[in-house]
Amino acid sequence: MSTRHIHRLAARPHRLIGEALQSLIVSELLAPGRRLLIASPWISDVPLLDNRSGSFSALDSTWGARTLRLSAILRTLLRQQTRVYLHCGLGDAQTRFIERLQDFARRDGTESLLHLRQSVHDPNKMLDHEKAIAGDSWIIHGSMNLTYRGVEINGELVTVSTDPPHVAAVTTELMSLFS
Repeated sequence: MSTRHIHRLAARPHRLIGEALQSLIVSELLAPGRRLLIASPWISDVPLLDNRSGSFSALDSTWGARTLRLSAILRTLLRQQTRVYLHCGLGDAQTRFIERLQDFARRDGTESLLHLRQSVHDPNKMLDHEKAIAGDSWIIHGSMNLTYRGVEINGELVTVSTDPPHVAAVTTELMSLFS
């Protein structure tokens, strides 16, 4: 796959976005890159991998047979020395999610690999509203926030790409959120 567009109508939900995201996350866990970048104004600790059967336990022996949420996956990537960049908005769900990540990073000694930024709404400035998840060799971006409704329910249009020039161009733009 080089580039794939997934359009989901709210009136006809399907799992294609969640399945694509799961495949990309598993590939990242199998061969961790230098960094994982997440930009999502709304973010929560969304369930991403169903490990109740134990089929993903080889990726991290500490997981156990349970549904794995974004925070557990990011914790594993941080322990594998992947730099995690997270840009989100302000809100209770976002703050709880960030606090959970910071607590994991403190306990695991990976704080230096976790880069966080929350946008403060200023009526005189344009609001950062980018939505993307990117590894070194892939990206998924479009209208989807990284929430349960964004991944599983809402009408969304996303692009999934492994095209190196496309991944590099979008990732370079998104990294500007952290400078």
